Amino acid sequence: MLGWPILAPQGRSAPATPMQLGWLSLAIACTVGYHLVLKVTPAGANPMLSLLVTYALVTLLFGAVLLVSPGGFEWRQEIRQLNWTALALAVVIVGLDLAFLLMYRSGVAVSVGALITQSAAAMLLLAIGVAAFKERLSAANAVGLVLCLAGLWLVNRR
Repeated sequence: MLGWPILAPQGRSAPATPMQLGWLSLAIACTVGYHLVLKVTPAGANPMLSLLVTYALVTLLFGAVLLVSPGGFEWRQEIRQLNWTALALAVVIVGLDLAFLLMYRSGVAVSVGALITQSAAAMLLLAIGVAAFKERLSAANAVGLVLCLAGLWLVNRR
């Protein structure tokens, strides 16, 4: 196992499990795919229609996955478990997709746009994690934050 203790739950220092590394790898691969697909989406395509078709296809795909998932599924019981986070996530996803699509259409390079947004988001989430979720900020985290800031400064230098 790889020694990625950063993936361990708060307060524990355990190496990453194969499942954690698998999900991490999938997230990285899909993030790359996400940015590349948005970058090559035809400039003449209506962005709202493009995203509408995307969301319709995502809905069908998730519906199919849900139907073939193992175990029983009670619609009423499962729907009751949902709360405001489903709506909030929908709003955030629409904003994210629209922002990246239009950002790339405006001429921002995929290499720089993704780097700036991901670094800025990482720094904000670090602060939010400490403030809202009582996560601990280690010296290594603080150094990482400084490196992110330095990296953003270097990327934006002309």
